[in-house]
Amino acid sequence: MKKTLLSMALAAAAFGTQIEVDVNGHPESVLVHGKKAYVSNVGQELKPTDKDGDGYISLLNTKGEIVNKSFLTGLNAPKGLAFIGNTLYIADIDEVKGFDVTTKKQVFSLVFQGINFLNDITVKNRHTLIVSATDSGKIYEVNLKNKTYKTIADLPTANGVLYTKEKLYALMLAKTPENMFGGRGKLVEINLKTGVVIPLAKAEGILDGIQKVGDTLYFSDWVKMEKAGVIHTYNLKSKTESDVKLDPIAGPADFWIDTKANTIWIPKMIEGKVLIAPLP
Repeated sequence: MKKTLLSMALAAAAFGTQIEVDVNGHPESVLVHGKKAYVSNVGQELKPTDKDGDGYISLLNTKGEIVNKSFLTGLNAPKGLAFIGNTLYIADIDEVKGFDVTTKKQVFSLVFQGINFLNDITVKNRHTLIVSATDSGKIYEVNLKNKTYKTIADLPTANGVLYTKEKLYALMLAKTPENMFGGRGKLVEINLKTGVVIPLAKAEGILDGIQKVGDTLYFSDWVKMEKAGVIHTYNLKSKTESDVKLDPIAGPADFWIDTKANTIWIPKMIEGKVLIAPLP
């Protein structure tokens, strides 16, 4: 019966409706890579800075079926994800970890001193990552070859980061670090040569994940700590703003847009589920 219901749900998804996948715990980030989807989960309790060892990565297929709920285990509070080659890089509190997804063996580790809230990761090139740290209010560039990092920008409550076409876009979780979930965070562009921060959209909120399709930036906003979250859009050419037509979400975190399937995968962090919906 369960298999039949799942098949019906997947068939419905193919015709334009949305489905939800229960991954339990508190999913933070989704990354579709090839024919697989990876979901980071901070664990059974919503404690993003606790080194409790109950964090994990779930593996799904692109139909939304769970292949392995506990694909990678023993993590603390994994958040942002990025792929280079066959290596999945994970931001885990104070450490960027890399795992070979074929063998599931850890092949990279870099600890950030004095940091307790590494958040998102984006790829600059095959030897370089860009990582945000919400607690330090800094964005770092990571050299994978010599395992070093350096500050490239200051951004209070830095959260989502996206590097594309030699530009870095970033989000603030809140206006001030003293009130992390107080809202009024902004979408910005950062000049990588000077570190200058340029505000973009007018929308403010508890901002988390960011993606880009064509000239449009998509970014998530929790709004508040309940079922109220939305996905905003900002067109870089026309400067127009709007919201994606979805039901309110409880904790829309670091989402992914699958441009091949024209779907958006949104971790509902408070609910322990991943929403897969057609992208309008």
